[in-house]
Amino acid sequence: MKKVKDIFKKKGSEQNTKTGENKMHGSKQFKRYTLIGFAVALLIILIVNILSSFLFFRIDLTKDKRHSLSKSTTEMLQNLEDRVYIRVYLKGKDQPADYQLFAKQVEQMLQDFRGYSKNVYFEFIDPLEGKNNEEVKNILAEFVKKGLEPIPISREDANGYSTHMVIPGAIISYRDHEYPAKLVVADPSGADWLQYSIEELEYNLISPIRRLLKTEKPNVAFLDGHGELDFWSTCWTTMQLQRFYNVSRITLDGKINSLRNISVADSASQTLKLGDNKYDVLIVAQPTEPFKEYDKYIIDQFIMRGGKVLWLIDNTTASLDSLQSKPEFFATPRSLYINDLFFTYGVRINPNLIQDLSCLPIPQQVSMIGDQPQYKFMAFPYSLDIVNFSNHPIVRNIKEVKSDFAGSIDMVGKDNDLKKTVLMTSSERSKLVPAPSIVTLKVGLTKPNMQEYAFRNLPIAVLVEGEFESAFKGILPIEFDTIKELDYREKGVYSRQIFVADGDIIRNPFDKKRNMPYPAGYDVYTRTMFDNTQFIVNCINYLCADDDLLQLRAKNFKIGNLDNEKIRNKKTFWAILNITLPLLLITIMGIVLIVMRNVRFSKKS
Repeated sequence: MKKVKDIFKKKGSEQNTKTGENKMHGSKQFKRYTLIGFAVALLIILIVNILSSFLFFRIDLTKDKRHSLSKSTTEMLQNLEDRVYIRVYLKGKDQPADYQLFAKQVEQMLQDFRGYSKNVYFEFIDPLEGKNNEEVKNILAEFVKKGLEPIPISREDANGYSTHMVIPGAIISYRDHEYPAKLVVADPSGADWLQYSIEELEYNLISPIRRLLKTEKPNVAFLDGHGELDFWSTCWTTMQLQRFYNVSRITLDGKINSLRNISVADSASQTLKLGDNKYDVLIVAQPTEPFKEYDKYIIDQFIMRGGKVLWLIDNTTASLDSLQSKPEFFATPRSLYINDLFFTYGVRINPNLIQDLSCLPIPQQVSMIGDQPQYKFMAFPYSLDIVNFSNHPIVRNIKEVKSDFAGSIDMVGKDNDLKKTVLMTSSERSKLVPAPSIVTLKVGLTKPNMQEYAFRNLPIAVLVEGEFESAFKGILPIEFDTIKELDYREKGVYSRQIFVADGDIIRNPFDKKRNMPYPAGYDVYTRTMFDNTQFIVNCINYLCADDDLLQLRAKNFKIGNLDNEKIRNKKTFWAILNITLPLLLITIMGIVLIVMRNVRFSKKS
């Protein structure tokens, strides 16, 4: 019996020894597999990092592609021939929280720039760190000179009120030149600056780079000599255009070389050297005096040689200035003698006025208290609040345009070579008032007759592009025979023209007390900013064929809205789905793990 027990003990010890050896062997195998797996993971990470340094791609699943750079931006970055240095000054320990968030957005976009071009270098700098008060004043003054006016941010803490200065942008350098990029911009509609600045960020970063890269800027000229708006009435728009173009003013005076490069080649033989147009775009802003035939001919031939024109025309004498001294006036057609040009180019600007129920209020005297007049804001149908725009890139990002005494435009002619696009119209409740007619402030005091406001979407701005025919084809005056040798053309090359039936759209109010202009489209009565300036800049961008700038400004970020009808009708369904679906997924995952574990251990046993 004892021997049997000894035998079983011996066998048990041998079995325990084998089990221990198996456990040790399994442990070694597990460690070896773990080390191999760890090494493979590190190798994969290393390979991915090496490949990512050579390859760059991203997937943007948003509908409006808000996280993707525009095609024109990526092409510009990929074609950089030299280094671009971007010094961003949105840094500092005392930066407000919203500015810190915006700085992260700037850094992320610059990282995207860097992904498309290794010639982009950037850094974030706190220019005021460690500086005393005198040094801070000098630094801030230097930023003002460079075009980055610091923004004072006031706040209260344990030590009382304090003011922190934020430098709202960056300085971009390319080769021997530098240009400021203002990144913190206010929303013209008065909404939150942060969201608007993020939406405009790509444009505000790329525009200075584009300007630094472009060796020659297009030439834009305002026409003078026919009672057009003067410099002070267009100085705001001029300042905006000077960021990208050479802007000047020109008077024709019947001189054939006013818009074209013509010089004397040989004075002895009296031969001339004929060149191209001096300007890329001509702006005709609200002329009030008739055009002479020679001036019309010069403009016509400018167009035949590819020149572009932005026409801002009032075909009646109506203006708000006439209502400053008296409550009514007589509006008559304006004799500019350029309708024959327009008709040949495919449009007709009518001598009428649009009344629109989508309008702005103006202050009107309603009573007197003693010797003090009492004013009340009343709707004025002649002051249009234009909100109807086409899907063309010129107006894709435009929300509202202010217009005073606008007329209507008709498309005429059947020239298949011309493409005509209506850019903006009146509302669905409009009325046409033919000139001559009496314009009175009392129109805002009476209840409108809805039957009279039966016109819908009257064109106010029209784009025409193609190969225009000369307005002087077949009817060139005899006195023009002397200039036929200057290469008169009956048919032009491809060109573009924009016709706007209101000259006040480009006019900027001017504060004489502070000696400074308000932006074009600023309503001094309601203190509301409209998109007039942006509309004009977009027009010039398109006429100059700056489609890359136009693409950036046309980017539109829309916040997705919930479908209220689905919420009402399927509220219970979506509630149950949101509760049960996560639980169902967890249950399925648990079952799968249990089954896999049972299969695994059944094989081992």
